[in-house]
Amino acid sequence: MVSLSEVQVSNAKIATALPAGLVAVFVGATSGIGEYSLMEFARNAKQPRVYFVGRSQEAGDRIAKECRQLNKEGDFNFIKADVSLLKSVDDVCREIKHKEKAINVLFMTCGSALAHVG
Repeated sequence: MVSLSEVQVSNAKIATALPAGLVAVFVGATSGIGEYSLMEFARNAKQPRVYFVGRSQEAGDRIAKECRQLNKEGDFNFIKADVSLLKSVDDVCREIKHKEKAINVLFMTCGSALAHVG
């Protein structure tokens, strides 16, 4: 397992090792590891354009505000969607595809429910 200090050193390199203007998509970023990963990306990336997806508008608004405070040059966009529904996934993809030519970072931490049949 990677140590916390190694992760922190790696995160600190984002500002110098990666180009400005990265387009990132965080799915499931309104709580837990997704939220904290998004915050670290916001803190370290130069002028990122970030789309983050979740079910809670209240959490999305709060996180967007916090990200803008961490990185005044970033663009942080919340997309309210329940990605457990394939139609919602299609809608989110269409929305992002309409605005962007490419995605540089995809971070997926959405929860999933598995049902046992039989």
